This record gives sequence, C-alpha cells and structure tokens, in this order.
Amino acid sequence: MKKKLLFSIALTVVFFSGFSQNLWNKTTEERLSTLTKFDRATVPTEFNLYSLDLNAFKSLLQNAPNDQSGITSNVVVPFPNSNGVIENYIVYDAPVMEEGLAIKFPGIKSYIAKGVDNPKTTLRFSVTDFGLHAMSVTSDLGTYYIDTYTKDLNNYIIYNRKNIVSPRSFGCLTNESEFSLDQGKFSTDETMINDGNFRQYRLAIACTVEYSAFHLNAAGTPASATLAQKKAVVLSAMVVSMTRLNGVYEREMSLRMNLVANNNLIIFIDADDFTNSPAMLDEIQPIVDSAIGSSNYDIGHGFCTTDSGIAQLGSVCGSGKARGITGQLSPVGDPFDIDYTAHEMGHQWGASHTQNNNCNRSADSAYEPGSASTIMGYAGICAPNVQSNSNDYFHARSIFQMSAFVLGGGACATVTANGNTAPVVQAGVDYTIPRGTAFVLKGAATDANGDALTYCWEQYNLQTAASTTPPLNTATTGPNFRSVSPSASPNRYMPRFEDVLQGNLAPTWEVVPNVARTMNFALTVRDNRAGGGMTNRDDMVVNVSSVGPFIVTNPSVENTSWSPGSTQTLTWDVAGTTANGINTANVNILVSTDAGATFTTLLANTPNDGTQSVTMPSVSAPYCRIIVESVGNIFYAVSKSFSLGYQVSTVVTCNNYTASPATPITAQDPLSWQIVGQVSVPDNFVISDMNVSLNITHTKINDLYVGVLPPGATTVGQIRILYQQGCSSFLSSNMVTTFDDAGANLNCAGIAGSNTYKPLNTLSAFNGTSSLGNWRIAIADVAVPNDGTLNSFTFNICSSTTTVTLANDDFEIKDFVVYPNPNNGDFNVKFSSNSNEEIKIAVHDMRGREIFNRSYANTGFIDQNLQLDDVQAGVYLVTVQDGNRKEVKKIVVE
Repeated sequence: MKKKLLFSIALTVVFFSGFSQNLWNKTTEERLSTLTKFDRATVPTEFNLYSLDLNAFKSLLQNAPNDQSGITSNVVVPFPNSNGVIENYIVYDAPVMEEGLAIKFPGIKSYIAKGVDNPKTTLRFSVTDFGLHAMSVTSDLGTYYIDTYTKDLNNYIIYNRKNIVSPRSFGCLTNESEFSLDQGKFSTDETMINDGNFRQYRLAIACTVEYSAFHLNAAGTPASATLAQKKAVVLSAMVVSMTRLNGVYEREMSLRMNLVANNNLIIFIDADDFTNSPAMLDEIQPIVDSAIGSSNYDIGHGFCTTDSGIAQLGSVCGSGKARGITGQLSPVGDPFDIDYTAHEMGHQWGASHTQNNNCNRSADSAYEPGSASTIMGYAGICAPNVQSNSNDYFHARSIFQMSAFVLGGGACATVTANGNTAPVVQAGVDYTIPRGTAFVLKGAATDANGDALTYCWEQYNLQTAASTTPPLNTATTGPNFRSVSPSASPNRYMPRFEDVLQGNLAPTWEVVPNVARTMNFALTVRDNRAGGGMTNRDDMVVNVSSVGPFIVTNPSVENTSWSPGSTQTLTWDVAGTTANGINTANVNILVSTDAGATFTTLLANTPNDGTQSVTMPSVSAPYCRIIVESVGNIFYAVSKSFSLGYQVSTVVTCNNYTASPATPITAQDPLSWQIVGQVSVPDNFVISDMNVSLNITHTKINDLYVGVLPPGATTVGQIRILYQQGCSSFLSSNMVTTFDDAGANLNCAGIAGSNTYKPLNTLSAFNGTSSLGNWRIAIADVAVPNDGTLNSFTFNICSSTTTVTLANDDFEIKDFVVYPNPNNGDFNVKFSSNSNEEIKIAVHDMRGREIFNRSYANTGFIDQNLQLDDVQAGVYLVTVQDGNRKEVKKIVVE
C-alpha cells in the first residue's frame, strides 16, 4: 500500500510541475501599475511578484483531507518561495474555525502544506475573501510570506521576513506584577509539552467597530453590503491572522486555537460596547461571556485599533479567559500577528516578558539581552533594541512557562494523540574555555519520526536586576548572547563566524566574556511536524576561565604573503589553556584558501604548545586564513588574513558630503517617515565604509526614529535605521552624534556631546554599492507635541582600492579576465589552460558565503558565462581553480 501511495504522489508531482507554469507566473510592478493595490503597513525591501489563477488554485484544494483525520493526502499544490523558485507541497485541510462557523462561511478556509521538493519546508495558508495568504512555518530560507498584492486577488507579493522593518509605537501594557498568578495553575513538571498529544482550544475573538471598519475599507466593501457579507470580510481577516498564529503555536506548543461556532456574534460592525483602548481588558470578559456563553470557549481575545496590547497572565480556561487585547492602527500582517497578537496571547498562555532591558521587565524571565528578539520580548520598542521586530518563535523560557501552564491550569483542551515523538536532544558536556576567545556550541538530536529538525541555542543566564545593555565583555552575570532563529545546523558559532573573521569578538548583541564567569546554554530542538510539532531541550554550561585570550600570533599582520607550498612557522598564545580547568593538550590546525568559506585540515591533534611548522597548500590565493581549534573542547582562534603567491595592498580614500538644511521635524499621526535632508554625491565609486554625523535639535529625542535612505530607494523598508527611540530614560534638546559601525555602544548621556556610536542597523549594508546619487536623511517623530530641527548632517563615505598581484607567475592562470565588471550578476570568465585538469569556478560574497560553485570540462580555452540569480548588489570574489593553479578576482554587482 505504501508503494502505491508513493507512486501516486510521484505521478501527481510530475503532473503539477507542468501545471504550475500556468498557475503561477512571475510579473512586475510595471505590468501591474494600472491595478488597485492593497494598502500595506510595511513594504519589503526585496520581493517577487506573481500572478495566480486563484480559481484553479482553489479547485486543487477541494479534496484535501483534514490534517487530524489520519488520512494521507495526495493533493499536491505548487507555491513560489521567497527566492522565486516554485516548489510542490502536499496539502491538508487544517481549519481554524469550528464546523458550525465554517458552515456559515464556506468561502473561508485554512490549510497546512508540507514540502515535497523540500521536505524541510512547511507552509500555513488561508484562502478567504482577501485571497491567498501564506506563511512558511519552517524553511531553510527563514520565514517568508505570500500576500495579496492587487485588489482583484490575481496578483501576489512574496517576500522574506528579514526584508521588512516596521517602525513600532506599540506598547504591551501587561504589568505582570499586577496579576496575582495562581502558581497552582502551573505544573511543577519541568518537561516541555512533548507527550505526543495535540491540543485544540475553543477561541472567541471579539472586535471593535474600528477594527471592522479598517478591514471593510481595505477590502473596498460597499456600504450596501449585507451585515453577513460585512462580517464575512472581517472574519476573513481574523482567519488570516489565526492561520499565521496557529502555524507558530502548532510548531512551538502542539496546540491549535479554533474560532467558536458563534464567533460571528462578537464581530461588531455598526456599534459596540468597547472603548477601543486598553480599557477593553476590563470590558471584554462579560461581553464575550454573554454572547458566546462562558462554558462554550476556552480562550478569548479582542482585536482593536489602539496601538497597544494587554493581557492577563495564565488566564486560559479560567474565569478571566477572555482578558487579552491586541490593537494596531493597521491590524494586518506580521507586525500585528507576530509582534503583537502572538505576544499578548503568549501572556494568556502563561509566558512572561523575556527582555533584560528595564521596560516592563519580568525579573524571573529576563533571559534575552536588550529588547530581546523572540515573541515575548520588546523588539523595536525597548531601547536599546536588538532589532526592530520580533522573530516568529518563542524563547526556551517562554516554551517552558507555557508548557507548565498548559499541563496545569490550561488543561481544558480537547486532546488527541498525534503519533508524534519528541526529538532526543544532546547539548553535550560542560566545558571550560579561556576568556576573550570565540567558541562553538555543538549539539545533536535524533527523531524517531524522521522529521526535519531545527536547532536553537540560547543563553540561559538570569539576573535579578537589569544589566547594562548592550552587554559588556566585563559582565559576570546576565545574558551576553542574543537568541537567533532556529536553523538546520546543530552548531552555533559564538559570536557569528563572519564577525570572528573580521576580528570582532564583541558584536553588539554577541559579546565574548573577557572575565571569568559562568554561562548556561539551552539547546531547543523542534521537529517541525506539520499540524502538531514537538520540542525538546537539553542544557549545558560554559565556564569562562580567567586565563586567556587564546589567539593566533603568526601571521601577525594583515596581508602577509607566503609562497605556495612553503613551510611556515605558525604561532599562537596558549594562554594557560593546557591547565586551569581547560586542560586542552592538543589542537587542530586548519587552513582556508577561499576567504574563510571552507577549511581543510593541515595538522590534526598536534600539541598545544604555541608553535608548529606547517606546509602551506600549493595553490595561489589571496585572503587565506588559519584556524587553531581545541581538541576535546569548543574554543578556537582565527588568524589574520594572509596570501599565498599574492601581494595584497589596500589604499582607503574618504570624502565628506555635508548639508545644512535646517528642516523642521514634526510629529505625524499616524506615524510616518519624512525626508528631512538630502545631499548629492557626484562621485561614483564602490563604498567600503560609511559614517553619518547628525546635528539635531529636538525637545525629546526619544520620540525619534532616524535613518538613511540610499540613492534609488523608494520605500520605507529600505531605510537603514541609525537611531530608534534609543534613550527612553533621557530628555535632551540635542543630538550631536556620529554613527559608525566601529563606534561605541549607544550612551544616552553622551548623545549630544559629539561622540561616536554604533547605529541600530549597520551601515556596512551599503558596502559594495555605488556612492553616486542622492543620499537622504529620514526621520519619524512618534509623539505630539515635541518637535525639532535637523540642523546639519555629513556623510563620510570611503572607498578602498585593493591591489592583488601574483608574486609567482608559475601559478598564474593565463589571460584570466572577468567581464563585464561591474555587472548585474551576468558575466563571463575567460582564460586559457594547458593543464587538462577539470576547471572549477566558485563565487563567494565578502563574508565568505558560497553563492556559486560549478565544475567544467577543460577545453583549453574557457569563456564561460555565469548568471548569479537574485544576487544582491555588492562585491564578490570569483575563484578559478585549474589543477594546482588558483586565482581570485573581485567583481562588483550593481
């Protein structure tokens, strides 16, 4: 039977791979310029547009079985991903409405889709009066979305979550100290919900007339529409939100919230008894109880258009189960669904705030540095901010709190066994490492069901009072490392390997301790099972010794040049690592000849004595690196860059471009960005570094968002934010500050004192782009009546000219050229060869990430066209290997 089923699915995939070419077709903004678009609260910086035959799409879904029925689906439907690749998915009907409500509104549907071409990807999507809305619940590409783009519902925008930033003025007003938590509602069992059960809860969502009006206007619903038609539009918006939210809660907690059969009774169109404000927390319970019946739902929530949210902790299944409110001026999309609603519902499920900043801080859960970045943090609204918006997953602490509640006071669900077994997780043994030294956390997990696992390492150090943020390398308590999104790799480099390559062991939110301390780490593994995932966790400890740092001391200067195949003496500072509880007797020595993208072993298990003679690879290559890594431990060190067979020299030139516009800054309601200054750069060169200096007079700088808009940028999503309400505890009438990636962490006491600080978004994002054009300063002022003036600003823009010349012509690839250069990602590599060896061509970005690698037959004369699909503008390294000859050239993609 299994063989027949697999054969059936295979045939279906073959059939639909051709059919998808007619279902989805790539289009452009120009082709859609005459059509009416849906208003968006935020616009992604990068996206793809597709037309969709929606009726044909719906017809494919008709036979999808219910995801809880036990029936295996053979319904296969194509979807484009955020890279523009169309992939096939097996689809199940996964409603977020009870049957009684679904019968009343048959045009509103929700589904789950599991990847066929890429089994690691799961989608949650809805088809409603607003067309198709989809979200990747798990994917190698991160979270991406498919949303309606035009009001005829025939065109869709596909974008990655990382390419959208939404300025936030939202405030969660949940003061956890005001709610007397009944600890009896929380299970004392410290395991996560991984019992193989799927829990479904009855959900009642009430809304204000203002929320309804927003969605009726967005849909273009005529005033003459019937009440039922209007409620269908508003319910569609609720289902879009709950489909996205359930995708998260199903993956994280194996639970689903289904809208109750008579939820239409609390969708208010013309009048309501709500104030459309945080006061709704005290208004909603009797209204929902009266309309729905207290015994007919398990959790209630209110949607409104005030820019705030509030909820009662651990209220599900109890007498205050409807006490949760979420509002936003534009209650749509990820900012509303994930940043706000998932957060407020998280409170109702028992989760506290996780940010360590002193903004409505929860002392027993402040495990994340700064504003935090997971759902229960304050990303974007609690300066200094780790990032502008929340990532769509819960911190290990939140999962534990919600699990304890669900197994205790929240145990009113309908529970069914789903046959899913939780992963078995191994975080590894505890280690002691030297101070001031990079390290790698290494985990492992197995899954009896063979599901696609993702791994999330998080620091798990709590302190009783808010620590200095961003974290310092001298901190002996509290979190030094931020949470990052789960990935398919069980290992996490601390800090990111890209930063270590640049010699930076203290990026703003990933700071290696330079003092003795203890760091706890939790490894949470998700199995990402569609419709009811299981998580599990294991913890380990990293003790930082007072000895260190462990560093490579030779090569001692950047761009040292050695001959290919030569014997060199490598040296490193052992720094007490053979004793002091570290006890690392041996090390491995690795080398990279492709700018740190890959490493091979030069010597394995050699004594950790600080010196070793090694033979270099017999290839010519610039930007090489050595790693000395501990054997039986997790710490390592990276050398400075060196060259084999090349001489590398760099000359840096910087220019200032200044304007003094004296532009007034005024608050806007609703919040919006204003272009308040512009300077024209007539010079056309590739940027290698940028700093921005600002002189602003303002009565309260904490009201401001300040950003840079590059030439050609037309959307707010393309703004690089320098400062975002970063000084909540200070009032100041001036900002006289230079923003530089190499600056100090923001110190509000010095923001008016001509000091240099790190920007919120790195300015290195402009590296590799052209300087030519109009550079603009954009400011958003969030509060009336405070105002001010942009007095002057300066862009300090640098270019670097790197000369790479072969020191030994024996290793030169003859007549090697890359043309055109600069290019748009479509270029040719040309050279001659007499080696008869296979030709290998690779392309890496400046962070060392491989984006192209292919082998070619050696015909003696090579003129090969390369096309880098969907590549961003910037500088790239093209590496050609011809036998033992290897040469690298830089290209610029515009």
